[in-house]
Amino acid sequence: MSKDRISRSRLALWFAWPAITGEFGPAEPFENGRDLVIEPPWPEPDDSIHDLRGEFIQSVRRAVGDSAGIAVQLSGGLDSLAVLATVIAEFGAERRISAITIEMIDDRGRSNVPIVTGLLEALAAPCELYTADLARTPAGRPEWDAAGPRLDALPEANRVAVELAHAAGATVLLSGDGADELLGSPQFLTPDLFGRGEGRHLPRYWGGHRGQHHSVATLELLALAADQMSPRRRAMLYLACAWPDLCTRRTHEFLTAGYRGAVDEWTTAWVRSLIDLHATNHAAFGPMEAWSDLYPHQRLRTPGLIPKRDPFLDPEFVERAMRLPLRRRYDPACPHRYWRRKSQVLKLIPARLRPSLPTTKQIFSRAILNRIDRPFVAENLIESGILEPDHSKRASNALIALRVMEVEQWLTEALERGYRVTD
Repeated sequence: MSKDRISRSRLALWFAWPAITGEFGPAEPFENGRDLVIEPPWPEPDDSIHDLRGEFIQSVRRAVGDSAGIAVQLSGGLDSLAVLATVIAEFGAERRISAITIEMIDDRGRSNVPIVTGLLEALAAPCELYTADLARTPAGRPEWDAAGPRLDALPEANRVAVELAHAAGATVLLSGDGADELLGSPQFLTPDLFGRGEGRHLPRYWGGHRGQHHSVATLELLALAADQMSPRRRAMLYLACAWPDLCTRRTHEFLTAGYRGAVDEWTTAWVRSLIDLHATNHAAFGPMEAWSDLYPHQRLRTPGLIPKRDPFLDPEFVERAMRLPLRRRYDPACPHRYWRRKSQVLKLIPARLRPSLPTTKQIFSRAILNRIDRPFVAENLIESGILEPDHSKRASNALIALRVMEVEQWLTEALERGYRVTD
C-alpha cells in the first residue's frame, strides 16, 4: 500500500453527498487504501432486555481501565452526565475525577456552564470543574491521522478539552458521544407501538418528534402503510421519507470535471447498497431508521495527548444496546419531551438527580456554523485540481462548506508531513 501518496480520486470521494450528509468518510485517501465496508444489518430485538445499566457500568470500567486520573467532557446534557455519574459511583472513592466543559452558547442564547455547575452541585461528589471558552485557541493542533480527515464539528474545542484534562492530571478523557445515535428514540415507531396495543401513547409520541422533510403524521402513516409493501419498495419509500436528498441526483458541480463522474457513480452505488441492505434485512422503517442513526459511524479520533474514549460506543455495549427493543427507547410516562426521547439514558442517572436535570436539550448549531463564517481558502484542494476555484459559489450549502474545511485542513497537514498527491 502506497501510504505516502494521496490519491486525488479517492480524496474526492469525501465530497460525495451521502458522505457529507451522513458525516462519514467513504475511503482511505491513499492509493490502494481501504474502502468503507457497509455495516451489518440491525439485529432482531431481545424482548428480555429492558435497560442497559449493568452493561453501561462495564463499558465505563473498560474505558477507564487502570487510569488513576479520569476526566469526563461534560456538556450539560444527559449523555455526558450519565458517564460522569457512573464514573463517580464506580471510582469516586479511589481515583481523581475531573469535569471538562467548553463553554458554548446555545441557539437560544444560554450558556451551558450554569447547567454544568448545577449538575455538579447536585452530584455532591469530589469532582473539580475546568472550563474554557469556545473561542480559546488550543496550544497544539488536533492530532492528525493518516486514515483521513477529522469529522468532529469542533476539533479545536475538542483539543482544548484534552489539554485541560491533561493539565488536570487525567490520563483518559471520556465523553457521552454516541448516545443520541444509539439510544435516542427514533422516528417511525408507530407500527411497533400500535401493533402492541400502545396506540394511546401515539399522540404524545407524535408530538415529541419534529418531522424532517415531511410532517410527523405523514411519516408515521407511511411507516404503517409500508408494512404492506414489497421489501424493495418499502426500502425505497424509507429513503424517500428519511433521506430525500439521496433520491435526487446531485452532480457535485463544486468538484472539477475530472472527478464529478466518479463521485456521482459512487453516490449511485452507495444508495443502491442501502436499498439492498434494507430490503434484504429490515422489515419495517423502525430498524432502518435505527441503522441509519448509528451507521456509517465515523469514530472521532483522540485529539491528542491522552486517549479519548466513548463508553456509549464500546463494541460490547453497542452489540447489547442494538438488541434492546426500539419501543423501549421511548417512555411516555416521562414528564418532559427530552426525557421521553432519552429514557434509556435517563435510567443510567441516579434517580436522586431528577430535580436538577435539564428538561430541554441545548442545541449549538450556530456555534458550529460559526466555523465557516471565518475567512477560509481551500488552497490545496484547488491547487490539487479537486475543487473548482469558485466552488463556494457553485455550492453554498453549509454542510459542504464544513466538509471542504475538514478535508483542506487534513490535506494541508499531510503535505507538511511530506505526503504527495498523485493521479
